[in-house]
Amino acid sequence: MASEENKNSFKGVRSMFLAGSVSKMKDIEDLYPTNIAKALKINHSRYIEKLHKPGKFTFEHIWQLSKLLEIDMQLIIDIIKKELQSNAKVSKKKSL
Repeated sequence: MASEENKNSFKGVRSMFLAGSVSKMKDIEDLYPTNIAKALKINHSRYIEKLHKPGKFTFEHIWQLSKLLEIDMQLIIDIIKKELQSNAKVSKKKSL
């Protein structure tokens, strides 16, 4: 899926997920975005859009990203879920 060079560069992203340093998907925006987008077979701008609007990630992209980073996909799902719940609370407060 990814070249050996890319696998090594993704170790930093992997470490961030495992250490709990990623609280929002956009936290990884500056870490090899072109290489990750290419590995996910989406263009760079679509990848960035998904990071800022994580609800747009498809199940397949989450699965591919977890394989790419060699992490449990549940880590990614939990971050997206938490972010979506947080966004929903903010939207609810704005409408009150």
